[in-house]
Amino acid sequence: MAPLVSVIIPVYNSMPYLTELLNSLETQDLAADRFEVIAVNDGSTDYGNEILDTYAKRNSNFTIIHQANSGWPGKPRNVGMDAARGKYVFFCDADDRLGTEALRRMTSYAAKHDLDILIPRMVGIGGRRVQAGFFSKTRPEISLELALESLSPQKMIRRELMEKHNIRFREDKVRLEDGMAMVQAYVAAERISILADYDYYEIRLRSDGQNISVGLIDPAGYVGSLRHIAQTVSAHTGKDAEYTRRLLAGLFSRKALSFYEGRRFMRYEPEARQAWVEHHGEFLNEFIGTEPQSVFNPTRLIKVELIINGDVAGLERLASAEIEAAANPVVQSISATNSTLELVIASPAGAVVPSVLYFEDRKSAEFVEAELVAGNDPHTYVATFALSDLIDKIARLGNARVRYSVKDLRRIGVSEHTAEVVHGGVRAYRTAYGYLSVDTRKARRD
Repeated sequence: MAPLVSVIIPVYNSMPYLTELLNSLETQDLAADRFEVIAVNDGSTDYGNEILDTYAKRNSNFTIIHQANSGWPGKPRNVGMDAARGKYVFFCDADDRLGTEALRRMTSYAAKHDLDILIPRMVGIGGRRVQAGFFSKTRPEISLELALESLSPQKMIRRELMEKHNIRFREDKVRLEDGMAMVQAYVAAERISILADYDYYEIRLRSDGQNISVGLIDPAGYVGSLRHIAQTVSAHTGKDAEYTRRLLAGLFSRKALSFYEGRRFMRYEPEARQAWVEHHGEFLNEFIGTEPQSVFNPTRLIKVELIINGDVAGLERLASAEIEAAANPVVQSISATNSTLELVIASPAGAVVPSVLYFEDRKSAEFVEAELVAGNDPHTYVATFALSDLIDKIARLGNARVRYSVKDLRRIGVSEHTAEVVHGGVRAYRTAYGYLSVDTRKARRD
């Protein structure tokens, strides 16, 4: 009997993370004869090849293929697909891991809904960020527009669809090689679903910084890959020009505008900034054309128009302003009375008006907050805490943060010249990393 799913893993120097993935596959609650694991060792120079062989000896459904290093994940993924026998193929990276129930739940759901592509809920580990909103709920059938928000390869795809349309990964060293293959699958699929009722896939930010996505990026090559994706989408939706423009504007917003985020853009050398603007400008002229305001929201439109006009200096000014606005607030003064602790902070000039300053207990996560009131000087704010509240809520140590919005929470910087304040057993002080914290361990608790 052919397996339900073939799990395909390109492996290159992924220790010690590889063992976590293999353990998560070995402990799946789907019967071993209903799935196969195909790991393609792409010339690893660590001892991952030995680990792979060890797991294969004790798991009859594990197949290991050793090959010379190809330099990129595309070829080992293709080799794995050529060896696959499952109804579906599922692509894993060797430094990630699966939930124990993942394969059983995924194959059952795919069979019930006759899916071509299943996108499982991903969660980040090691500090990796994921699209939380995208995975907020299960969606039995999604549009191409929504599917394009996720171009990573961690999908379960009907193998027949891949074979029928000759969908393979680029094997040369290009960016977005996984996105190019995924978009080919999306436009060929009849039914795509997001399954979000379980933490199916844990995607890792490697502590050694060796995720491929964090390396240097060549502007011409990257935008060339983005152009390939846009051409695939256009060929599928070209009869509806405005719909196509909207899809490609969304693609550009997610895969291009991030390069113009303040700190990221200003880290590039001047020649690289110029190159990004030139290549992205060509992309916009080719696929968006005139009236970008019809497909970009006002916030994104500011950067888009600067790119179209080739205004590198304008983008640099905007990036510098973003950096300034995103800076941490800073303590100006700390004072205390018998019953209160008062903090005066200076907020970055370009930031939105902050609403609350709060202390959060490092262990229990309980917190006590105070409203920020405008101070005497521009961009200064005052927060006043009752000492009794701090003693009641902060058992030992608490970190201070300012809330600008639900998602924008910032630590508060303290100059090394700012004296700490101790009153009533409550100590407000500067941490070793230069942030404001409070220590209540010596406070009396009646």
